[in-house]
Amino acid sequence: MVVSLILTPLIEKAVAPRLGAIDKPRGRHAHTRPTPTIGGLAIFIAFWVSLLVWMRPLSGARLGMLLGSVLLLPICLIDDIRGLRPLPRLIGQIVVAIIAVRCGVRIEGVTNPIPGLPQAWLGLDGLAGPLTVFWIVLIVNAINWLDGLDGLAAGVAAIAALTLSIMAVSMGQSVAVAAAALFGACVGFLRYNFSPARIYMGDTGAMFIGFIIACVSVTGTFKSATAVAVFAPLLVLGVPLYDVISTVWVRVREGKSPMAADRAHLHYRLIDRGLSSKQAVLLMYAMTSILCTIALGLWWIR
Repeated sequence: MVVSLILTPLIEKAVAPRLGAIDKPRGRHAHTRPTPTIGGLAIFIAFWVSLLVWMRPLSGARLGMLLGSVLLLPICLIDDIRGLRPLPRLIGQIVVAIIAVRCGVRIEGVTNPIPGLPQAWLGLDGLAGPLTVFWIVLIVNAINWLDGLDGLAAGVAAIAALTLSIMAVSMGQSVAVAAAALFGACVGFLRYNFSPARIYMGDTGAMFIGFIIACVSVTGTFKSATAVAVFAPLLVLGVPLYDVISTVWVRVREGKSPMAADRAHLHYRLIDRGLSSKQAVLLMYAMTSILCTIALGLWWIR
């Protein structure tokens, strides 16, 4: 949090203007003045400084998170500064997900959520790799699509990361440190990103946050040998998952491309129903907090 608090204004005033990373108002965007972006660079540095101090050695799944996020960073920077078409961006996401999987970030199986069946653990075997890649790419895009209002993605991610950290602590998992580091980095950034935002995280932050949360959930809650482990990550990430699923559904129903830029996202729909930007953000914070509280309640009684 401290590193993020220190670095964010430096990126806002010195780095973003020099690189031309300025988001100008256009179309469906809610802001009315040019605003520096690539603030996610502060989140990236703050997160990895924390892990390099508190979580060594970096091997296995942690090494996969490092290599994947380091490769993802230039892709995101190029997207924020020059813009990338959806297909190259998707290919980059798949590549970093494969790197993470090869290093050990993998959903090997899930606990059978249906009581009474003899097989308590369902191994995924050959499906483990593809399913994990799909999960990582899904969450990367879910958080990225959520980044449409001041403070929305950072706040929702902070709540989710804190919840995942608490769950991991209860199981004695070291991945709790990664989740806590992400929580602190997001909170520090939120000081400058909450409405009215001085800086945006851009894809540099949103896709990085999505990648780390996806990896943390795979190496944390999914590893639990209890039925609630199937549902806990889905509840914790319920708001961004609902947003991405409902947005795709609305676009397909209207005959548009699933990747089309429009106001089909949940936060825009709330604004179109009369809420202010800040009210929509606070409502989605509340929704995330409720889902995370339910997930924690189920987790403690598992």
